[in-house]
Amino acid sequence: MAPPRGPSLQQQLEEAKVVHGSRLERLIRENQDFHLLDEREAPDDRLRLPLWLRVHWRKNHPEMAYSAKDPTCGYPRALRDLYAWMLSHQDLPAGGDAAADARPAPAAKAAKSRRTRGKR
Repeated sequence: MAPPRGPSLQQQLEEAKVVHGSRLERLIRENQDFHLLDEREAPDDRLRLPLWLRVHWRKNHPEMAYSAKDPTCGYPRALRDLYAWMLSHQDLPAGGDAAADARPAPAAKAAKSRRTRGKR
């Protein structure tokens, strides 16, 4: 089978009503490597996730198992919520200043604390 073919970049930007020059536009442009997807994935499948977002996910999570037998194809269900958030916040704010971004998230701190508690 041929690799999945998606809509043109321009169609993707128009469909998502992407603001020209936004970080979301850049993210979409940087994730057009549709050959990374399973050949059965298509823009009109039941997942309702744009192909560029799937590419982005796969690039950042190569450790995940992707199976055509899995109805989610290995993508987390929360990815739809993330996509909706991205459309509403097209500048894709990181949530603070650079120093804050470098600090571990509270959940990561708590997990580390739990792991080291018993080692003292």
